[in-house]
Formats: sequence, C-alpha cells, structure tokens
Amino acid sequence: MKNASVLKIKKEVVQKELKSYAFVLLGSLALSLAYALLIIPHDIVPGGILGLSIVIKKLTGISVGLIAMLINIPLLVWGSKVLGAKTGIKTLFSMVLVSFYIDLITTLTGGKIFIDDILISSVFGGIIIGAAVAIVMNAGATTGGNDILVRILSTKIKLPFSQLILVVDGIVIVLGTIVFANFTMAAYSIVAIISISKTIEYYIKKSIRNKTILVFSSKNLLIQEEIVLNKKSTDAILKIIHHDSNGKMILVTRNTRKLDVVKNIIHKVDPQAQITVLESNSLTTV
Repeated sequence: MKNASVLKIKKEVVQKELKSYAFVLLGSLALSLAYALLIIPHDIVPGGILGLSIVIKKLTGISVGLIAMLINIPLLVWGSKVLGAKTGIKTLFSMVLVSFYIDLITTLTGGKIFIDDILISSVFGGIIIGAAVAIVMNAGATTGGNDILVRILSTKIKLPFSQLILVVDGIVIVLGTIVFANFTMAAYSIVAIISISKTIEYYIKKSIRNKTILVFSSKNLLIQEEIVLNKKSTDAILKIIHHDSNGKMILVTRNTRKLDVVKNIIHKVDPQAQITVLESNSLTTV
C-alpha cells in the first residue's frame, strides 16, 4: 500500500513537470510570435538581450535568434549557480525555443510588417511579451537573457533589482537609438518596455495570493520539523498552527507558486497525508 502511494506521488510529480514544460513551450511560442510579428519588423528595441540582438542584427546581418542564443548560452553558464539546476534546464529549454521560433517565423514571413501602426505594435507586442514571460516564470523558469544578466549584476552592483533592469534596458535603447539613428524608435521602445513590465507586474501580483493549507496526518510534528528545516524552500509559509488532538495542521502561505514544494515535503514525510487547499484573503482567515 505504501509503495503504491509513493508511486502515485512520483507519477503526480512527473505529470506536474511535464505540465510545467508545456507552459514553458506555450510561453516561449507566444514570446517569439510577439517579437517576430510586432517588434522586430518595426526595429523596436524593448531592452534586454533580445533588444540588444535586434541592434546587433542591424550591424551584422546575423539573425536575431542566433545572436540571442550566442549571448544567452554564456550568460546561462555564468549564472547557473544563481538559477539552480532545475530552473537552469527549463531556462535553457525556453531560450532554445525562443531563438528557434523567432528565426523560423521571421524566415517564413520574410520580416513582413503585418500591423502598420508602430504604437499599436509597441503596446500589444509588449502586452503579449509580458504575458508570455509571466507564463514561463509561473512554470518555474525564466526566458533567460536580461533576467540572468541582472541577477549576476546584482551580486556585483549594489542597486535594487528593478533599478538594474532599468539601467540595462536604458543602455540597450541608447545603443538602438545610435545604430538606427531614430529617436522616434526610442520612444516606441520605451512604450513597449512599459507594456511588458506592467503586464508582468499584473500577473505576478495575481499569482501571489494567501492560501490556507489543511494537512490531516498522524505525523504532523515530523512534517512541521521538515518544513522548518527546509525554510529556504518553504519561505512562503507565514504561519503554522498545529493541532495534535485531531491530527490536523493548518499552514498559511502567501506564494501559490510554492504550494507544490510544500506538498512534496508533506508527502515525503507521510505519503498517506491528506491535503486541502483553501483561498485565504488574509492571515486572519485561520
């Protein structure tokens, strides 16, 4: 019976991983479509590694996807310790897909402009890119590039993460303005960056909500100890309320993306544990 429960948990873990990779695939495709159809044809430079790749393409004629890959791979190797192995593999998967899809779509369309209005392309391109990045992030990965570079720089430069992103994006836009000799392009690039950042911010806030977790197990004390020992992985746990008499333990978490981590720890200690997750608007729910 115990072996069957363990196999069931392993099967669930595999299914969740496959589902996360499917979301990485979906997000990467959406990101590539936005760049290939809305951003690159208008020479918009929305910061980041892909923005830099658009600038380098203008100078060298090499495809945007190939340039992005040549920049991203060394960055991923350099930042592997920051990301961790699991996130690093998913990030590599996303980076390869994005580079491949951008070059494929650009080749198939011949770089044709489908929407003549640059402002609409900037706004909607930014929204789609922001949503795509949020999908990939929720799947436990990053789209690489700027995120890795800024994480590395944050260990060297004492500036907040958000400010470093603005600095890097600003440098890329300045380079784009010089190379394309077009100040109007700089304005549209800023519009695209604002659309991207606001969309990502919206989805991140939406994904982080308080949850109340009810755990029914005869090994709640051991589960509680394991959660405390793995505080780095379960840092989203705000409160633990343990009731020994009826075998119920209540957890309050603020980060829904960490729910799977908490569930895996619970089932590791007790494969027979029953877990119920409820919406929780505030800590007073418990």
